[in-house]
Amino acid sequence: MKAYHHNSKSLCFALAIFVVWVAPSSQLFAQGKAAIAKEVAEQLIRRFSKEVADESVEKLTSRLQAVVLSAGDDALKVIEKSGPRALRILENSGADAAVTTRLLTKYGDDAIGALESPVRLGIVREFGQEAGEALIKHGAVAEKIIASTGSPAVGAIKQLSNQGVRRLAMIADEPSTAILSKNTDLLGIVGQYGDRAMDFIWRNKLTLVGGTALAAFVANPEPFLDGSRKLVENGVDSIATNIGKPIAEQLGNAKDWTWRILAITAMLLLFWAWKTRGSNRAPKA
Repeated sequence: MKAYHHNSKSLCFALAIFVVWVAPSSQLFAQGKAAIAKEVAEQLIRRFSKEVADESVEKLTSRLQAVVLSAGDDALKVIEKSGPRALRILENSGADAAVTTRLLTKYGDDAIGALESPVRLGIVREFGQEAGEALIKHGAVAEKIIASTGSPAVGAIKQLSNQGVRRLAMIADEPSTAILSKNTDLLGIVGQYGDRAMDFIWRNKLTLVGGTALAAFVANPEPFLDGSRKLVENGVDSIATNIGKPIAEQLGNAKDWTWRILAITAMLLLFWAWKTRGSNRAPKA
């Protein structure tokens, strides 16, 4: 029992030390942050008087403190450098203000212009920092692609040059090829090989829409990218190669006119099927 009472007294003594020393220190730390926020508010009023004409130091300080709670101390540095526009972006970022702070810190004024749109901030909230970087680098083009396709587009755009992103956007805008821009497997290949894959897709976009060629490319893209394998427009091309050639050989060797006529008929039917399929696949105007 004596040991129990001794331990209890020790615990009470430790708590008293915490209250006397640690709690005031935390209060002083908070007061220090408030003082810094007030100083930044005063600077904003001096430097951006037109943009914050209706703001008092106290009101602006309160807004800054609220942003720091959600975004961290670096938010004050960003706002001090970029002004009220950065403050509004961080306020509109809500719970994801820390992500926006990192983007503003890394890209500065480029990020300010790119992230003022509520739509783009929504994309950053949904898809993260990489989506924000895509928006900063490629603007409205990236916004449209990501809004349409989502996360797979973010990974693809990250690996592309400006030309590659524009080509992807044009594929998405064209009704006959738009399906390619939404194919997650194809976008994954672009994310892996970058402009090399995008250049191949751009040159072969109409063939890839056929389906069979797309499946072959997605299954094993490397031989197509290095030129050791060629795309075929559709399965009929393979039939023409694998079946038509033996028929032609038999036609040349056949001595009986009946077999020659049958062979010619088979080849004509094969050619008709190929032409018909190609016509049916052509996009309507």
